[in-house]
Amino acid sequence: MEISEHTLADYLLQRTTLFNKTSPLIVTALSNEKDKYVDGYLNYLYILKQGNKKYITKHSKTTVSSGIALAPIDPKRNYLEYMTYQLRAGLAPQMVPETYFADPAAHLFVMEDLSYLTVLRFSLCRGQQFPRLGKQVGEYLARTHLATSKMKLSPDYWHALKSYFQNGDMRIIITDFILKPPPRNAEPKTAYEEALLDILDAILEEPVIKQEWNTLIERISTKDECLIHGDFHSSNIFVSQNSFKVIDMEYTMTGPFSYDIGYFLANILSQYAAFSIKGDASMCEFLLQVIKDTYKTYFTYFSDHAAGAQKDCFLEILQDSLGYLAMANINRIANLGEFPDFDCLASPEKTFLAKGLSMMLAQALFKKRGQLSTTEAACQLIQTTRNNFLQQLIL
Repeated sequence: MEISEHTLADYLLQRTTLFNKTSPLIVTALSNEKDKYVDGYLNYLYILKQGNKKYITKHSKTTVSSGIALAPIDPKRNYLEYMTYQLRAGLAPQMVPETYFADPAAHLFVMEDLSYLTVLRFSLCRGQQFPRLGKQVGEYLARTHLATSKMKLSPDYWHALKSYFQNGDMRIIITDFILKPPPRNAEPKTAYEEALLDILDAILEEPVIKQEWNTLIERISTKDECLIHGDFHSSNIFVSQNSFKVIDMEYTMTGPFSYDIGYFLANILSQYAAFSIKGDASMCEFLLQVIKDTYKTYFTYFSDHAAGAQKDCFLEILQDSLGYLAMANINRIANLGEFPDFDCLASPEKTFLAKGLSMMLAQALFKKRGQLSTTEAACQLIQTTRNNFLQQLIL
């Protein structure tokens, strides 16, 4: 049976025990219309509803619908994602949605509906604060990283894990598109867009940045330390004041400890830049605290649960994660697509200023990451760079 919005109900009624076969099962395509961003670049997402029961089905596409020129993607990643949910649910209880059914042949699975929570990214855009956020992020990453690392697994288990989660198609998306600076094309652009690309060119002209940029891309493929999420950003986290759940694990693969932390904190830096332009000191203070709490919780968990000296390991994770933070932050802006962290600002001028500030913050962190040995020093650099930028606007 070909899976679609029109056939999915009959398929699930026949293949699962989740539903009453005598009652109608309503299937609707999932979109995030409330916040004006449609989900599903790599997947079809459906809401399933029967009476009081509500679930989500994720069905793999074989092509990317975001304009990326890429060969067809193996839909078998869908079952890998399902297995990843199973694994991480045991490592970080209450932080992963429940999964109920999977069909490897049809490339779909059924999972918990999280509509009782909110998407972190859009909550932050609205100025909502979650005091436990940094600690929750740090704990989730530490639990799932350490338990799937060489520090905890025997060589045989480690090689089996690495082999099972090779995920080559998704790794190419990370190395060739997510982390690789976008080429400048001939499409018409606004003056603000041209200025942002000029900033990108200036950043990439610095020899130390160009060299280190390529080095960090290479490490995604060669530095296998643990099982990483691979797409750990603020749109893939659902929250309330009491709950925290991580979704969208189809990029799971082995990689460096530092990648997930940096990729997530890129969103926090973007939000910090946006609220700096808005003049919201309370949100800026909160976002810096998220950065501090994330690192502190992550490193504390490692110290408490892994034997041996961790000082050198922690320094490398901190400095490399700041590099990935900067790369993800700069590339997201330079791609010139929709960017919720900034799109909620009041005017094109303020949006441009926030994006420009965000790229300058990322540039400063990238250039000086080798000199930053503490989270406090990194946050101080962020504050100083931001203050200098705002002072120049006044002058």
